[in-house]
Parts: sequence; C-alpha cells; structure tokens
Amino acid sequence: MLPEISKILSNPINLIVLGWLGIYLFFVFFVFFYKYISLFIWIKKEEEALNSLLISELFPMNSSLYSCLEKANKPNKYTFDACIEGARKKANNGLVFLSIVASTAPFIGLFGTVVGILNAFAGMQSVTTINMIAPAIADALIATAIGIIVAVPAYTFHQILSKKVEDLILTLKMQRDMYLSK
Repeated sequence: MLPEISKILSNPINLIVLGWLGIYLFFVFFVFFYKYISLFIWIKKEEEALNSLLISELFPMNSSLYSCLEKANKPNKYTFDACIEGARKKANNGLVFLSIVASTAPFIGLFGTVVGILNAFAGMQSVTTINMIAPAIADALIATAIGIIVAVPAYTFHQILSKKVEDLILTLKMQRDMYLSK
C-alpha cells in the first residue's frame, strides 16, 4: 500500500491536485460548521423576536431588523424588504464558496487523472500488456475519486445551509407581516 501511495505522490501535478483538494475539503467543513452554527443562533434569536412581537406592540430590539428599521422614519413594507434583503446577503456569505468547490473539485480531480494517464502512457515501453497499464490508470483515477469525495459534501452542505437561510428569511418576513398588521 505504501509503495503505491509514494508512486502517486511522486508526480508534482498529483501533489498539487491532491493538496488543492485537501485544502478545499478542510475549508468546506470549516465553512459549513461555522455557517451552520451562526445561522442556528441567528434563527433562534429571530424566533424569540417573533414571539416577543406576538405579545407586544413594540418591535423587539433583539431582532436584526430592529437596527435597520430604527433608522427609518416610518417603517413600511419596502423598508422591511430592504432590511430583509440585507439580512439575506449577510446570511448567504460563504455559500458561494461551497458552490464553487462543488462544481470545480471534480474537474480538478479530473485534471489530475488526465495528467496521471498521460504519464502512465509516456512511461510505457512499446510492448505492454493490460497488466502493466491497468495499475497506472487505476492510480491516475484516484485524483478523480478524491475530487468527487470533496464535491459531494460541498454540494450537500450548500443545500443544507441554503435551507437554513430560507428559514431565516421566512422568520424575518413573518416579523414584517406581524408588525405591519398591527
């Protein structure tokens, strides 16, 4: 097993590809956990503000809409919508990175595979058998597999966080509607 790994890592292109994908994977998990926790806390805060708004006529100070609406002379639907869009923009920070990783990681892995296959054929003598070619191609395909391994969590995490953002926006719109209906 170790000789095969050292053979894969002996090619500088493979090192770059695997390093790049490793960095991607680290940041995919970092962004996901950071954003998930941040959105979870933010949604809970907004749900508490919504519950406060059900009880009181005053707009709750613990809502993220409060600081935005505080500057408005007389808040209306358009003011609320502008504040909600600002919150959406802030909540979506980091999701573009996950989307980029989900779409580019397989191609980075494929690039490593293509280079690995080219190197495999370049190193072959004129007469070869399938027993000589197959291991080299299998080694080259590892880069594509790792690219897919990185892309799948990035895509999944993007979808999970997108749903959380929509939950947040729905809560903010409920606050808006509740306040304007009073």
